[in-house]
Amino acid sequence: MTLSRRTLFRGGVVLGGAVALDRRDPPLALADDSAMVVRQATNIALSHHGGIGRIVFDAVNSLWLLPVAGGSARRLTDDAEDATWPSFFPDGKRVAFQSFRDGAYDICAVDLSSRKVERLTSGPQYDLDPSVSPDGRRLVHVSDTGGRSAVWLLHLDSGCPRSLVGADDDRSYHAPTWHPDGDRIAYVAGEGTIETLHLPSGRRKVLHTAPEGQWFRGTSYGPGGELAYILVDGPRATLYLDGRALTGRDEEPAQLPPAWISRKELAYGADGEIRRRAIDGSGLQAIPFSVALAPPGRPPRIRTPLAPPKESTVRGVAGPALSPDASSVCFRAMGALWLLRLGGKAEKIVDDGYFSSDPAWFPDGRSIVYSSDRSGVPNLWRHTFGGGDERLTDLPNGAMVPSVAPTGDRIAFQDESGATHVLDVASGKTRQIAEATYFPGKPSWSPDGRRVAMAVVEAASERDTAGHNHIMVVDTETGKATTQPVAPHRSIATRGDDGPVWSPDGASMLAVIESLVHRVPVASDGTVTGAPVALSPMVADSVSVSAEGNVLFLSLGKLVLLGDRQYVPPITCTMPDPPPRKVIRAGALWDGRSDGYRNDVDITVEDGVITAVEDARPENTPSVEATTVIPGLIDVHNHWHFRGRQWGSRQGPLWLAYGVTTSRSTGDPAYHMLETREAIHSGARVGPRFLGSGEPLDGSRCYFGFMRCVTSEEQLLRELQRIIGLDYNVVKSYQRLPVALERTLVRHLRRAGIPVVSHYLYPAVATGLNGMEHTGGGNRLGYSRTLSAAGGRTADDTIQLLSESHMWVSSTLLFAHEMFLETPDLIEDRRTKVLFPWWEYERLLEKVREAPDNEINKAWTEGDVDLLLRVHKAGGTVVAGTDAPLDDVGVGIHQNLRAMVKYGFSPREALQTATTNAARCLGASDLGVVRPGARADLLAIDGDPLNDINDAARIERVFVDGRSYRIPELLAPFEDLTTPRGASTPAPRLHGCCRIQKGK
Repeated sequence: MTLSRRTLFRGGVVLGGAVALDRRDPPLALADDSAMVVRQATNIALSHHGGIGRIVFDAVNSLWLLPVAGGSARRLTDDAEDATWPSFFPDGKRVAFQSFRDGAYDICAVDLSSRKVERLTSGPQYDLDPSVSPDGRRLVHVSDTGGRSAVWLLHLDSGCPRSLVGADDDRSYHAPTWHPDGDRIAYVAGEGTIETLHLPSGRRKVLHTAPEGQWFRGTSYGPGGELAYILVDGPRATLYLDGRALTGRDEEPAQLPPAWISRKELAYGADGEIRRRAIDGSGLQAIPFSVALAPPGRPPRIRTPLAPPKESTVRGVAGPALSPDASSVCFRAMGALWLLRLGGKAEKIVDDGYFSSDPAWFPDGRSIVYSSDRSGVPNLWRHTFGGGDERLTDLPNGAMVPSVAPTGDRIAFQDESGATHVLDVASGKTRQIAEATYFPGKPSWSPDGRRVAMAVVEAASERDTAGHNHIMVVDTETGKATTQPVAPHRSIATRGDDGPVWSPDGASMLAVIESLVHRVPVASDGTVTGAPVALSPMVADSVSVSAEGNVLFLSLGKLVLLGDRQYVPPITCTMPDPPPRKVIRAGALWDGRSDGYRNDVDITVEDGVITAVEDARPENTPSVEATTVIPGLIDVHNHWHFRGRQWGSRQGPLWLAYGVTTSRSTGDPAYHMLETREAIHSGARVGPRFLGSGEPLDGSRCYFGFMRCVTSEEQLLRELQRIIGLDYNVVKSYQRLPVALERTLVRHLRRAGIPVVSHYLYPAVATGLNGMEHTGGGNRLGYSRTLSAAGGRTADDTIQLLSESHMWVSSTLLFAHEMFLETPDLIEDRRTKVLFPWWEYERLLEKVREAPDNEINKAWTEGDVDLLLRVHKAGGTVVAGTDAPLDDVGVGIHQNLRAMVKYGFSPREALQTATTNAARCLGASDLGVVRPGARADLLAIDGDPLNDINDAARIERVFVDGRSYRIPELLAPFEDLTTPRGASTPAPRLHGCCRIQKGK
């Protein structure tokens, strides 16, 4: 069933029952023993109506009706409505709001008596920040219709909208508000300006300009024409009235419009409360409220982490490329490049222990080009079948994802930043043809060899960096670049291996859209000329085309030639024999559970499992002696292949060198994840135990290149086939999947035992998700519901919901750069200097340089740990995750542990987030502890980490399933690799996963 925004819930949504305006009436939300009652909420938006003496506010993305004196709030909208930003109609009978029920923000109105919801706008655009006019006949809001953030006016009688300001500029707009005369509005334009617009004349006027580095939010006109607004300065937000501050540093008002109680009094959300104060600054008081929420849902049980059997058929086929004659396929699997004769044998063609990837064929079919980091930086190499390998580039910024021109004389590729270049094969000279974009897809040549196409993200507007994966075509002769959608409001599946790929006749491009292979008609210059046509009902990834037009793709672990010919690569993943029996003698053992050490202990390991933990005996001859032994660390949240090509073969050794023995990705390109999981399991690649997921599921818009836009229940069922068919260890529901589809996802995965996580707390806890990733991750609203937007403060509702439910919260302290100043050992450590690619090390140094002056990072880190510590003390589950490589691979786990200890955790409590707690969220009772029957994942440490958390990084030896890795052994393959000449300081790497610092 397609989730049509024109048909779903047509005619309104009725919750049943009535809302009387007497405070003695019972709450609309169920308030029995099963309900969770909360009395605080974060980032509250509210509206007041003096005639009925009521406030409507949003908490946990529902609307609630409250007497102005406070009390038990009455629910107006259900969880699936996903309702925020209320605005009363002047008659007091209805409230306008923004709703995400259908997968994009619509402006709606709810009737307070019947609770019927009427949709006032609809469509794929985001309509936000509604404000009802004083006469109740019009409504202003912000919309990104047409790809521009602009203020729009909606005439409610006719339903006709028109843009007022912004449709012809490149500013973002927020929070329009009506002047009481009904002829003027004020709004925030371009973050740093508050303007007014006189509607009859169209005259605009600047009222306020923010100081440099500060920005405005939450404008609200009062009954006498006074203007209240929020000014944000780093980690501080202040409520102003006509240029005069009303609040001080001791409170943080939400960056949302305050409500006017009267001409002399305002109400606003701050620090989890609804507060009211006189406009002269006096009389501050809280308006108490309580809301009754649905009880926690039943989460998917967490099955024991999937361990491939001793032998299994390989499914991790990454980057398959069909030969020009369609007889063979090259791909990466089991840590090597392979050549598969379709219907015949597979043979390794490149297997030297380094990261070789993304093979592309030369047109004669006798050789391929690929990228390898064997020389220290990923660069292009040519492999001739029956011959050898020759280097084609030696570029300091790397050369990856190559594509050979039809004439064979040029190769398009991308560097580590995402800029696109062309190599002239004969001369070895390169030239840049396109500026860096945010993780573009693989390039593909037009048949005439003049143009290169690739997938790029096109932001929805200046206000929303998320958008759709479009086709960018670059003319290599003129440098002109054009960007266009494959179809209106549709995306190429990912910006990875999913196209666009030019067909050899030039009449179309092939791309995966909504997990199906499509043919997109194009003109000779790449202009899309028609609607995409699906070519197969099979779940699809990684499209490739031969010189004769044959189409190859992956489907649930099989190679498929269009026409239903399917091939299973005849490659076996074989687990190596376990290491010999060994005895590890620990001067001090912390087993992951005890309060302190047990001294002089022998740990016996057989077949990768601990068989005995006993007092050391003189007759035992230890295989290894260590000062201190603790369980191996577990990082439950990272994205191995987010920059997998840039990190290459260094990533696995780096995780191990810093003590991470189990690494779980919460989102990666599915087949790259599978390849890594199988390569490590077989011993073909060095690294920690790797548990993984494919692409996170987003909604109709995406930002990251490895996310999947999901737009319908029909598509979601295809995604579920891939999830279950490829044995994901976890699934991440990202920022924009509507509640109804998320419920479907959880219902299906409950049976499969696959945990589901997201950035959200409620209604996720009621839906039955297993965990909340990040303390306040990116949110479709543009601000979190668990952390205040400026200072990162946490209200009690977050602590209560996490501690009283089944959900864990991951740490992901990405902003803890201050720890490098207090303990700089990780910067100078040989492990960091050798195993970081040079550009990542330079970015690490830049973090250190800017740390002393970044008060936002410090405030956010302190606020994040405050949330984690309060959850921990209240009995909730905190687990360690890094979000690397958005944070730093390897060292990030220690930054998390150190920041936790700095702001209140004991070293033991911090270590448990990365051992016993983390193992529990993996469903792995045999990890994170040292006891008979547990996996032999151990760290030999020269130090005392229970007293000094910094010592947790002083690792001498690492064991994974009893297999020993000494630090020098992990560094050895990279010790003599040098940075190519011409390296320059790389550009800062920005991301929008968690929180964005404006101006950074």
